[in-house]
Parts: sequence; C-alpha cells; structure tokens
Amino acid sequence: MHVESFNPAVSHHRREHAPQRRYLPSDVTIKTMYDDFIDKNKIKCSYEVYRTVVKEMKISFTKLGNEECEKCTEFQLHNPLHTQASVDENRQNCEMCENWSVHIKRAEKSRQEYRKDAESVADTPYVFSADLEKIIMLPRMEMFKSVLFTRRIIAFNETFVPTGKAHKLKPLAVIWHEATAGRKREDIVSTFYAFFLQHRDIGHIVIWLDNCTAQNKNWCLFTFLVWLVNSDSVNVRTVELKYLEPGHTFMSADSFHSQVERSMKQRGKVYDFDDFEACVKNANSGKVDVKSMLYSDFYDWRDESSSYKLARMTPRPHVADMVWVKAERGQNSIEYKNTFDQQTAFKCNFFNARTAKQGVPTAVARSSARGVPQEKKDDILRKLMGLMPSTRQTFWKDLPVAHVSDLVTDE
Repeated sequence: MHVESFNPAVSHHRREHAPQRRYLPSDVTIKTMYDDFIDKNKIKCSYEVYRTVVKEMKISFTKLGNEECEKCTEFQLHNPLHTQASVDENRQNCEMCENWSVHIKRAEKSRQEYRKDAESVADTPYVFSADLEKIIMLPRMEMFKSVLFTRRIIAFNETFVPTGKAHKLKPLAVIWHEATAGRKREDIVSTFYAFFLQHRDIGHIVIWLDNCTAQNKNWCLFTFLVWLVNSDSVNVRTVELKYLEPGHTFMSADSFHSQVERSMKQRGKVYDFDDFEACVKNANSGKVDVKSMLYSDFYDWRDESSSYKLARMTPRPHVADMVWVKAERGQNSIEYKNTFDQQTAFKCNFFNARTAKQGVPTAVARSSARGVPQEKKDDILRKLMGLMPSTRQTFWKDLPVAHVSDLVTDE
C-alpha cells in the first residue's frame, strides 16, 4: 500500500499506551505523501480522504516538543457534560472521570517536583533529564523523493540534559545507529553507563525520565544501578530516578532534541552518521558533549530480579506505579515510592538467590556490531549512492550486515 512505502516505524514513546501506532520521521509530511499518491495513481482522491486513511492506519508524524496526552483527550471526548470543572461531582458515578482525576493529580504533582528540582539553587544533587529522541532516519535528504521511499537506517540519540540552575554542566548526547546496536533495554542501560562514566566524580545524581517501561523503567536498569553504586567505576554514592506522568513528560531533554532537529534542517542534507553527529554537536550553540557509541561500548546488562520473590512481597512492587527509585552505595536493594506524597519509601531486595549471594555480575562488552539486513543495505546502495558525494559513500559501503534471523526485535 502507498502509505506503507514510506516505512512507518514504532516509536518507544508510546509503546505501552498505543502499541499499534507507528510514526514517520520529521522529514516526511502528509502533503508530500498525498501529492505522491496523486502523481502515481492518477485517480480522484481528496486530501481529506487520504488524511483519514492515514489516521485510521494509526500512522502519526514525529513532532518534537509537542506532546498530547491520550488519557486527557479521552476524558475530554467521553461526555460533553463531564468537564474539568465538574469532575469532582461526576467521579463517583463515572469511571472515566475517576481515572482522569487520579491521572491529572499525579501529573500535576510530578510537574511540581520537576520544577522544584529544576529551580533548585543548591549545589547538590546534580539533576538531569534523559530521553531518547524520536525517530531519526538516515540519510536525510528530503528534497529527493526517492529517499523517502527507501528503507533507511534508524539513528538514536539518548540525551542527558542538566536541569538544575546551580551547575554549569553541558548536555551529553549519546548517539549510535541501528547497525551498531538497537534500542532494547540493555542498549539503553549501556547509554546510562556512558553517562555515569562521563560524570564519574559526582556523588549524588537525580535523573528525570518518562514512563517508558521498555527503556526507562525496568528491573534490568534497577539491577544496573545497584551494580553501579557499589562498583569502583564511578564515585557516585546515590542515584535517584524520578518519573513524569505519561502524556505530561516534556522536559529539558526534549528542548535539546528540538535544537538537534533545527540543526539538521539548517544543514539540509544529512548524508551519513558523521553528518548526523555534526548536527548534534552544533545543537545548543555547540555547548554539548557527544559520545558516539562503538559496539564495544554496549554491554549485555541482565535483569537479575526474582519473579518468585517479587510476587511474594507486601506490597508487591509494580514497576508501572513507581515514580521515584533510589539506589545507594552499600545497599544490595533499591527504595521506591508510588507517589511523590508518600512519606516512607518501600525497600525492595529483588535479586534472585545467586545474585543476592554473589552480587551483580559485571556485564560483558559486545564483540561485534548488530548489523542491518543485507536487503536494506542493498536498497540504500542501489537507490541513493548517486545522490551522495563520494566522501559520504564509504559509510554506507562499510555498513555491517547481519542475517535477518540474527536481528531480535527491540523491546
């Protein structure tokens, strides 16, 4: 089908809440798609009909810095008589009003906590926000229609951006592409490790995150944090993770991603990964540190939790409910809260028997790149090499290849 020819991809941002939704990169517009459809098919079809079909296919477009909450939208549409002003009197008889009331209060409280951290003038802890930038496809040459119909590679940018006013630290952009590694939880944890190595002398770090359990909220990450604070790799003694409510997660990392997008638009043609790296380095007026990950920078971090132990804890820890998690040196466990108003944190010793006895094992660095399917590489070489200067072709010719059977779908 015509829409599928633009190769929409899954975004990590809404994987739990809208698992069927796919996204197109920012260099694709619905006007471009519609014009191409009319040109190729020579049939009568209104723009509105085409737009409706795209919507029904659950295809959306990447919009950096522009967030719309699905729960809030559902609440606004469920009953015209149930408004925000009347939600308190309706919530007893309306499940939608009750659920939205809880949701919006959690959103307001998490935003209040975020602002408090961002406006703090204390010299400790160091506060960052972290997020994975939405879909970036390479090469990016939107002036050439053939590029939009080619299976391109995905580039990733996990950015850690300071939020506190007391510190003069620069953002750290950890970048890679899908031929090097994917975006599974162990891949994202590896970017966290790169971040902590960059700031290895800081003793207390707070990181604000979105609620994406595929990357930012999982027992693999918590296992890593316990290992980290008890290791000799860094001097950090306390790490706190804080989570914003789904649908209300705009933070400093998103502002930086918007700057990267502007940098790419200003460059015009982003032929290869080196060009993308240059765009990232130019963001924020050049005040940014960039870590370009090699395959050896990725580690096979493991989830060492015990399902048996977690199921028998009272209360039972549910990752989806957590808003605050802390790992502290000298402790073989984490502490967590389910609301920011919670006075006393729950302690959670979640490790399986072997890890509880022997400690968290150090992860093994990867010995090879992930690679891309041969068909994708061949498609790029066949369709796009003639549009690139010779200085940019080497990257694509040297792109590592993997068999499709070896490529595990990202979580």
